[in-house]
Amino acid sequence: MAMIAMMMPILPGKKDTWLAMMAQMTGDNKAEADAIRTGAGLHERSFLQETPAGDFVILTFEGDDPAAGFAKMMADLPPEFAAGAMDVHGLDMAAPPPPMPTLIYDSRR
Repeated sequence: MAMIAMMMPILPGKKDTWLAMMAQMTGDNKAEADAIRTGAGLHERSFLQETPAGDFVILTFEGDDPAAGFAKMMADLPPEFAAGAMDVHGLDMAAPPPPMPTLIYDSRR
């Protein structure tokens, strides 16, 4: 399995909106959210990182090809999630995906 990790900002004043989105995603919509990620060949983990410089979401994606899976997942997300990503992160889901992160250090390699 390969893994990628990325960070997205939570725009100022949007943490409560993000928390509400996550409550819905891990509550009533969990089966749908899980199915989208499984269909993309991904295991996702999301972390909230609160810092003095603002709040961030740290995401990890594991799978055979996490970059391709991320692109598929982005294409398969429901429109209301895409609207939420724009509102909370400033991420336009209709645009090409952001550049994938570059691994700089791995203590096992």
